[in-house]
Amino acid sequence: MIGEAAALGAAFCWAVGSHLWGRIGRGADLPAGALNLGKCAAAALAFAVTGLLVGGRVVPDLAARPLAWLSVSGLIGLTLGDSAYFGAMAILGVRRALLLLSTAPVFVAIGGALWLHETPDRVQVAAIATVLAGVTIVVNEQTPAASAPGRSSGPVLLGVLLGVGSALGQAGGSLASRVAMGEGVSALDAALVRLPAGLLGIVVLAGASGRLVPWTRKLVRPRLLASIAFAAFVGTYLGIWLSQLAIGRSSSTAIASTLLATSPIFALPLGRWLNAERLTRQALVGTLLACAGLAGLTLWKS
Repeated sequence: MIGEAAALGAAFCWAVGSHLWGRIGRGADLPAGALNLGKCAAAALAFAVTGLLVGGRVVPDLAARPLAWLSVSGLIGLTLGDSAYFGAMAILGVRRALLLLSTAPVFVAIGGALWLHETPDRVQVAAIATVLAGVTIVVNEQTPAASAPGRSSGPVLLGVLLGVGSALGQAGGSLASRVAMGEGVSALDAALVRLPAGLLGIVVLAGASGRLVPWTRKLVRPRLLASIAFAAFVGTYLGIWLSQLAIGRSSSTAIASTLLATSPIFALPLGRWLNAERLTRQALVGTLLACAGLAGLTLWKS
């Protein structure tokens, strides 16, 4: 039961972290890219300290192939995927953005069908349809603006596209990381490569667009840095460690993956408790429906 408890703990940490990032972004008026820059920098530092304490090194000794795959994973999943997620969160709110992010297994299944010739059966098709139906119900939810302070005035369509982009980024990053870890790379070594690679990608893109200096100036505030460090510790550092423990100690990978996909369910009461988003019957039904579809898709793949 340790693995299953760790999976639920990771899902809870991701939900809490998402709400923390939402509050930081609203309170400090930070763009998505700047928020992702602060998150990756704080998480990379935390894992570097862990690597130094646990293994006496910050840079892992890896072969060229897994190193390349992990770097690609960081660029796709962290540089692009997480920036899209923060953008979706600013427009749609935490709950809807997190639900869209959680649809990554659907894109993994679709990608397998398109490029790996893994033809889905009827149960998988039904599970994917269930996920999409639940997401559609939640995305089309009509919530008065006054009751959803987590949202900006951005167009909903853009928020949905960013949310889908975040799921695609997570799916691509996970697949690339899985290739590297299949060659015996530990979770800590993977994090020690992925996070710096993601951070470097953000720095390069921000520098090329002339946004690096303005973003850095916005971030360098003591109270803001403390908030970012705490959110990165809960949502990224603890979330990654608990998810790896879940995959390693659960009765099956499918069970762990299913429990890890319950973050949107945790986000519902958290949003209500933090007075960030109103909990409606439509949101509850759609979220439960989508999570049921994700569970069916993950369990059937096993």
